[in-house]
Amino acid sequence: MKSEWAGLYFVLLISLQLSSTAGTSRYKHSRRHRDYTAASTESPIVVDRASPAVSPSSSQPDDRRIVSSKGKGPCLGKYCGAGRECEISPDGEVALCICVRRCSRRHRPVCGSDGRVYANHCELHRAACNSGIPLIASRLMRCLHRADDRPPDAPRVLPVGTAANLTLKPPDQKDTGQNDVKENTIDTDSYYLEDCSAQEYEIMKDNLLLFNHARLMAQDNHSKEYLVSIMFSHYDQNNNGNLEREELEQIAQREDLEQLSRGCSLGHMISYDDADKDGRLNINEFYMAFSKLYSQYDQCVSVVSLDKSREVNHVSVRVGDNVEIKCDVTGTPPPPLVWRRHEADVETLAEQEIRVFNDGSLYLKRVQLVHAGNYTCHALRNKDVVQTHVVTVHTVPEVRVTPRLQSKRPGEEATMWCHVVGEPLPRVEWLKNDEPLRLKEGDDDDDEAVGDDDGDDGEDDDSGKYDVVGNGTRLVVRNVGYADTGAYMCQATSVGGLTRDISSLVIQEQPTPTAASEERRFFSFHEWGISIYEPSACRLYHQIRSSDIIPGTQEYVCGEKSVSCSWGRAINVANRYVYVTQPEKDRILVISKIQMVVVDVVATDKYPVELHYVPTLDQVWLLNWRSMRDTGIKTVQVIRDAAQKRKHRTVHPEPIDGQFDLVKGLYIPGHQEIGHTYKYGYVTHTNQRGMYKLDLANMRYTRSVDLAPYSCVPTNIQFPALYGFVILQCEEPVTGRATGQLLLDYITDAVLAHKPGLVGRPLISPDSRHLVTLDRQESGVILVVQEILPSGLKFSFDVKTSLNISDITFYPSQTTHGCDLYASSTDKEDILFLNLATGKVEMITGVGKAMPTILAKWGNPNRPIVDSGVFGRYMVSPSSEALFVINGETRTVNCEIGGLVRPSAVVWLTVPNH
Repeated sequence: MKSEWAGLYFVLLISLQLSSTAGTSRYKHSRRHRDYTAASTESPIVVDRASPAVSPSSSQPDDRRIVSSKGKGPCLGKYCGAGRECEISPDGEVALCICVRRCSRRHRPVCGSDGRVYANHCELHRAACNSGIPLIASRLMRCLHRADDRPPDAPRVLPVGTAANLTLKPPDQKDTGQNDVKENTIDTDSYYLEDCSAQEYEIMKDNLLLFNHARLMAQDNHSKEYLVSIMFSHYDQNNNGNLEREELEQIAQREDLEQLSRGCSLGHMISYDDADKDGRLNINEFYMAFSKLYSQYDQCVSVVSLDKSREVNHVSVRVGDNVEIKCDVTGTPPPPLVWRRHEADVETLAEQEIRVFNDGSLYLKRVQLVHAGNYTCHALRNKDVVQTHVVTVHTVPEVRVTPRLQSKRPGEEATMWCHVVGEPLPRVEWLKNDEPLRLKEGDDDDDEAVGDDDGDDGEDDDSGKYDVVGNGTRLVVRNVGYADTGAYMCQATSVGGLTRDISSLVIQEQPTPTAASEERRFFSFHEWGISIYEPSACRLYHQIRSSDIIPGTQEYVCGEKSVSCSWGRAINVANRYVYVTQPEKDRILVISKIQMVVVDVVATDKYPVELHYVPTLDQVWLLNWRSMRDTGIKTVQVIRDAAQKRKHRTVHPEPIDGQFDLVKGLYIPGHQEIGHTYKYGYVTHTNQRGMYKLDLANMRYTRSVDLAPYSCVPTNIQFPALYGFVILQCEEPVTGRATGQLLLDYITDAVLAHKPGLVGRPLISPDSRHLVTLDRQESGVILVVQEILPSGLKFSFDVKTSLNISDITFYPSQTTHGCDLYASSTDKEDILFLNLATGKVEMITGVGKAMPTILAKWGNPNRPIVDSGVFGRYMVSPSSEALFVINGETRTVNCEIGGLVRPSAVVWLTVPNH
């Protein structure tokens, strides 16, 4: 018998080693296990519908979507979501999404949020589709530790032995001091139970677990559910995903498992744990058979411990890296662990970048800035002992200088600009030819520092050589000489590393003309067409008239030859195209930056207005009003491959005719200087106190966010790139009364703070360092400025003004590595300047009279103001009959461009000089 038991040990150990090897590669290194959850971004597979939908031997992922026959027909490109596949209607015209009929028989158990174990992810998503109940995947531990969910009449036999006492109980040993367990009254199917009572059956399972646990897990610290998985795989000899009675009896006889209990064998599992009475055990029934024992083991653990010095653990990680965080909460045996972020269980989030491994460690994959924050861990049944892990995310500094090359005569002045981005904000230093400039501290209001030229002998002679302005944003070299020729480097340093960029200066008697490395132009949309200008000289570069015919069509730019243009919104798409909506024509015009003509016309639903570009996915999201006013329900459409040279068309997100028919607002993260990949946006529904999270890649809803406790119908949402925050402007349903501002966590959607007294429209500075709230009141406007910190929002100051603000933009600061604010007026010829660092306010006057507010259409401000971006010197603000170009460096009007009729939208483009 010893040799037979040794054979069993050998078989199980070999199985464990093979699975352990695969598990190491799957989990330890990047954990390459592909979790095809509902958030999967995999492209659909094109298969021949004549072949089986899913082949049992297929190596493709379980839940990949199946599309049209041979890659053609209505199903081509149709996204149906996990657990569903596309089927063509009998008439061959309509693509229908149906629940997957069949999954592969791959054995990769997964625990569903309903507490059931499924053979693989495909089966989980298929069950969710058939039941109509959303299911997410969790660790198998969650299904094995459900003691509180057992029915009242379930056997409750205290297991013999623990992890510290793995003594195999002899088959003839009887329990004493315990009440007899009631016999299970089930259909025996002529299979004798007189020698296998419910108590003896529990003893058999207990001994089977203890026996395998002692042999398979004494040296390798694998989880309990992993052990059960190995047992099921070993017992399923025919690999059909089920355990039949004959199959179990053959295993028991061959490996002498009858010795584990008097009168009970593996075959009795069919009699006791075949819940659906189909004469066999599926994966869920097999796991449930042992979950009671595991739950009872856990009840024996009443004490967990944590070293006090480890209650708070600080973790610093760089964007894009992977990090594994161990929980130091321990117990005997080791307790199952729960990880939370802002009280939300991270396993319920179904985030592929945030995983909890079977050993209880937390794994963050391809870390982004939004992953910064606190993560806590505790034992599943003990919330008193908690460890907090403070995750700080940093970036490699980004540095850009301009001009790249300039040539000056002796005695002139040379200026160089440096723009720095990074988290934390880097320290900036200027160097010449790899040597730091020796500067003296200055007392200038702009934080100037004056020093000498390190190439000259006398410090007093060159005391005014260098001016470093704005903490390094600008370097001025005065009274240049031949010794000043060289490479001037702007260097940024932080915990993320060191980065430099070079601006070259050449001193010569006859300077070589050097053009800027890039040129800015702006598109102005007005009633009689589109005009493109160069801002420094205010020169008309090109014009597209309303009466021009769109190339390749017989249509005019504005629909009819004598009809004036009506524009909605316009955006820059990848600096290649300008997309602009024509709401009254139910279409979008696509204008090429190179050709300066309309290259595509995209048909849309009625009244397309709002446009949002997602660079990482190359998508343009579109919100259609369905009426002339911003009232009622709306529709959402998406243009994919928006920056590609092709014929574009719109698609509706999923579902088409479900929840999306109640859309009120669409909120997509906008451009931020600190590069970040956003996965989600939000959609609000009419008068609903909450919102829906929108999976941008898969173009569908993922989950809802309940804001009823705050009586919040979101009317504006902002997304700073730092620290994973989301800022909401709220109002009551129906009445529209303002209910304040909410601070949310982007990952969990948990409410972090509520400020009911802070009302108004929130705006985020491009560097994500400041939140400005525009609070309109009867007596004027209050601008409330808050800093965005890892701990949340911190009040800085507020500014009260009688100026009725129409629109706001941000411009690179001249005094700090940040941004300043500029605001236009609805009824005055003034523009307000606000230094966000100091609170300093100025007025720029003489910018013309704004368009009457009654003439502003499609939600556009009557006096827009638009900046030209980093290193762009100008802003443009249209008045009633002209365009005003404003110099942001000098805060003066550069020029006025007249002869236009009600100019509205303005879009900037960057044109490289060759």
